[in-house]
Amino acid sequence: MASNEVVLQDFSVNLTPTKITIKNETEMKQELETIADKYSGLIVTENNLKSVKSTRAKLNALNKGLDDKRKEIKSSYNAPLDEFEDKVKGYQAIINKSLEPISDGIKTLENSQREERKAHVQEVINEMAPEYDIDPTEIEIEKSWTNKTMTDIKLTRILSDGFNALKRKKDLFETNKKLVEEHCKYVGVEPAGWVSQLSDEYNATDVIKAIDQAVEDKKQKELAEQKQIESEKAIQESKQQKIGSSVIDTETGEVIQDDIPSEYAVSIQLIGSKVDIIQAIQKINGLSNVTSKVLNPLSAWEG
Repeated sequence: MASNEVVLQDFSVNLTPTKITIKNETEMKQELETIADKYSGLIVTENNLKSVKSTRAKLNALNKGLDDKRKEIKSSYNAPLDEFEDKVKGYQAIINKSLEPISDGIKTLENSQREERKAHVQEVINEMAPEYDIDPTEIEIEKSWTNKTMTDIKLTRILSDGFNALKRKKDLFETNKKLVEEHCKYVGVEPAGWVSQLSDEYNATDVIKAIDQAVEDKKQKELAEQKQIESEKAIQESKQQKIGSSVIDTETGEVIQDDIPSEYAVSIQLIGSKVDIIQAIQKINGLSNVTSKVLNPLSAWEG
């Protein structure tokens, strides 16, 4: 079988630094410093204007000449570096062309291996979880559990500790839930909303205190509303006066209530033929909320 190992030749880069010099540099520097000292604090007048302009032109020409030479030297100096950089970039492109499939292949294999380890972790979870009365689907696999260095012994210990902690948490929740539900039943409130407030930071004691406070708040609110109704009624009654069979608002004169009876007893004497009287009684009995009483039955009548 052919080996995938690649043997690369060692390589090195040789650099020969180039020294750049300026002809008559010392003399030029001294002359420039002398000119700078000479014109320090210069005051231009009509008498020295021509000389000053001439000096400025010479200095500008020297300044431009130095800068042009700098650019020329820089371009020449950088040429080998630019050529070297182009070569290196070309070699890197070739290397990257080889690295891409290699990296993709390694990544694909490592992902496949990690998925296999993840499947194994899930198998261990499925096997252990029922022992702790835990639903395996509740467990989210952590990335560290699928590392190559993770052994079954270490994984089992981690899962065991996690399952025990989760079971204690669930047992505590069920206990708190039962306490809240029983208290809700005792005070006469629906438990669903209160049970949903249970959490790691908010236990049964906290919820029960909140329930009692809510019940007390409701009680006080109802008492306040009742007192308000009674107070308003007392105020209204203080403004009312009974005159005869009616109650009158003393401020507006409005009749609040008349003592009108809700039922009446009426005596009716029917005169007519037997048939007409029977029909009249039937019509009366057919009326709603009307009760009739026959004092003399028809059987006692003479034809």
